[in-house]
Amino acid sequence: MFLVSSFGTTALLTYLAVLIHGETAFLEGLLYHFRRVDHRHNYSMYWYWIYLARGRAESALASTAATSRLWGFLPVFPQALILGFLSLGVAPYDLNFALFCQTFAFVAFNKVITAQYFTWYLCLLPLCSDRVRWKSKQMLCALGTLGLAIVTWLLSAFTLEMLGWRTHRQVWLASLLFFCANVFLLNSILKGYNRRKQMKDKQG
Repeated sequence: MFLVSSFGTTALLTYLAVLIHGETAFLEGLLYHFRRVDHRHNYSMYWYWIYLARGRAESALASTAATSRLWGFLPVFPQALILGFLSLGVAPYDLNFALFCQTFAFVAFNKVITAQYFTWYLCLLPLCSDRVRWKSKQMLCALGTLGLAIVTWLLSAFTLEMLGWRTHRQVWLASLLFFCANVFLLNSILKGYNRRKQMKDKQG
C-alpha cells in the first residue's frame, strides 16, 4: 500500500508539473539528478574521477557532454542495487528502519555528498533508533571510524580549499575512507537491528 501510494503521488505531481511547466519540469526535476556531476571536491568518492575525466575531455578538445552523461549514470547502478536490496529485505518487516537505511545508503553511495545531506537520514533516526544495539563493540568501532573519516576529510579539504595546497589525491583518499566508514556503519546497524523489539512494539 505504501509503495502504491508513494508511486501514485509522485506520478500525479510529476504529471501536473509537466502540464504547467512543460518538458522542463521532467528534465530538470527528475532526470537532472541522474545526469548531475560535480567535479569539485566533496565527501563522495566519485568526485576525483569526475574531475580527472573532465580534465582529459577538455584537454583532448572532446565533447564533455558524453563524459558527463557517463559519470552521471554509472554511479546510479550500485546505488539502485543496494536500495533494491533494502526495499526487499527490510521494508516488509520494518518500514521506518528501512526508510532510514535506504536514505543512509543513498547518501553514502551518491555522486555528490555535502554536510547537509547527513540531515536526510538523521531526521529519520528517532523513528527506529530504539531497535538498534548501539553499544556493541562493532557499532562503537564503526562510529569511531566514521568520526575519524570525517575529521580526516575536513583537514584534507582545508589544505586544498583554504591553503591552496595541491592535495587533491589526499582529499580523494579521505573520501574513500569516508565511503568505507559509511558502509561499515551501515553493516553494523543492520547487524545490530533487533527485530524482536520491533515485533514487540507492534504487538504492544
